[in-house]
Amino acid sequence: MFPIPWEARSDAGVFLFNQGEYWCAHEAWEGIWMNAEPIPKKFYQGLIQLAAGYVKLQQRHYKGALANLKKGLERFREVDEAVGDLDVPILYKKLVNQSRGVRVSLFDQGEARVLARAWDLWPKIEYANDAQQKNVTLAAGQRI
Repeated sequence: MFPIPWEARSDAGVFLFNQGEYWCAHEAWEGIWMNAEPIPKKFYQGLIQLAAGYVKLQQRHYKGALANLKKGLERFREVDEAVGDLDVPILYKKLVNQSRGVRVSLFDQGEARVLARAWDLWPKIEYANDAQQKNVTLAAGQRI
């Protein structure tokens, strides 16, 4: 397992992502991505690009959502091909699979559906450890 640096901004990004604040999650992770080594850089870039895809989906920008989700999924594929599994506290492969599903649904349902009504398939990032999930949620709720 390849270790990925994890810090408070990483948890902040997860919390924001799970609240549907995709742009803010993108910004939280960007600060880490900019200073990361190559493999962690691709990991955080994947998270950032998935978040950007969901921002575009919120904005009902069909092509932008598809393009950004594709880029994010490609970053995770590159990481997987380079090092295999990652040592991170989140179930990132579950997020990748959910995001693939969203992308397939976008293709299946088409642009007209995205424009016609609000999207309702929003993935959540889960922690591998329930205790960590509770600690992050508690800390965010207390504004620590």
